[in-house]
Amino acid sequence: MPNLSCPTRLASALAAALFSLPVCAAGLGGLNDDYTPPPAPVKSKPQVAEKVVEKIVEKPVKDPATEKRAQTAEAERRRLEAESKRKDAEIARLRALEDKNAQLQSELDKARKQPPKVVERVVEKVVEKPVVVSSQPSAPVPANDPASACWKNGAWEAACGFAAYSGGPVFRVVGGNLSFSMGSPATEKDRDDDEGPLHPVSFQRRFALAETEVTVVQYLACVDDGGCKEPHWREVGSQYHYQTGSDNFYTSRNAHQPTSPITGVSWANAKDYVAWLSRKSGQSFTLPTEAQWEYAARGGQSGRWYFGDDESQLKDHAWYGANAGSKLHPVGSTRLNTHPWGLKDMAGNAREWVEDCSHSNYANAPANGDKAWEGANGGDCGTRVLRGGSWDSVTWFTRAANRDRGTSGIRGSYLSFRPSRMLP
Repeated sequence: MPNLSCPTRLASALAAALFSLPVCAAGLGGLNDDYTPPPAPVKSKPQVAEKVVEKIVEKPVKDPATEKRAQTAEAERRRLEAESKRKDAEIARLRALEDKNAQLQSELDKARKQPPKVVERVVEKVVEKPVVVSSQPSAPVPANDPASACWKNGAWEAACGFAAYSGGPVFRVVGGNLSFSMGSPATEKDRDDDEGPLHPVSFQRRFALAETEVTVVQYLACVDDGGCKEPHWREVGSQYHYQTGSDNFYTSRNAHQPTSPITGVSWANAKDYVAWLSRKSGQSFTLPTEAQWEYAARGGQSGRWYFGDDESQLKDHAWYGANAGSKLHPVGSTRLNTHPWGLKDMAGNAREWVEDCSHSNYANAPANGDKAWEGANGGDCGTRVLRGGSWDSVTWFTRAANRDRGTSGIRGSYLSFRPSRMLP
């Protein structure tokens, strides 16, 4: 046991005892204000290994059959849905009708209970007008055929004109009843023997004849296209060449002027032209038969000319020896052009080739004017018939019945032609 009587030792003993006890720093007052207790030990968390999980997404594989069944089922579902809606709409409509019917019935019942009213009835008279259907038959040619313009009121219109092609010869439909007496009677003034006997001729089909002779411009279009030979006055090296020739036989007669009738062409040259015209136009053109030419020249008349027998009128209707001045004139340029079917220069300006072989008279001549008279009954096909007067003709050569002839190869300043076309 310590000796507590000694103060020094007592103090030391107390101090030792005091510092040997556990002391809370916060409760010591100001003794240990700067004291900071050591941090409590931190327990480390156990390491957890990261787990990687791979996500596998399975994509469905499309089966065409299954997909088609699904589409079919979907289409059927939609159809049934639409059908259901349609039926619902129909039911709604029927119900609305029932309601309307009930309403009308109710109004009718009310009306029956009321005294009748006098109602003025207005009746409107309706007059039905009959529909007129044209009985006119369509033209016997296509609509793009220029001749179709002359089919009117179910028939070909006399004197109506149409061009074979733009800028080409104009054709006139002949009129009349398509029958006449061909030739001249024995009593006709200045008659030649080859104009008889007078005989009846008829045509099975109507035809159209060129309004004038083919002009220089129209013929040269065929030359430029390779379908025709040059006229006599344009042949290279010819003495009659209109530019280089030494002989003015053609140019002095205006043969080279654009609107003059083409001359210096033979019957064979004329045949080449109508063949070319047919190819170019798509229609069939020929030289006229002798019967067609005379029927057209007469214009339905039986006199010496279409205007009658008065010779004093000839100078107004034709270019011939008495008034032409020994030269050709522009086609259709006479003072009067009064032919009933619109034809011009049938009596003068230039003589015209026709299809027929020459015969000395009309003995056994055919009665059908549609076809040319060929070599039968003494015909000479080495020479062909020429009709109409020319710039150098005497009066009797200009008559409608007058006939002339020439070898098929001859050319001259007074020889020309005009084409013809049979109409269906």
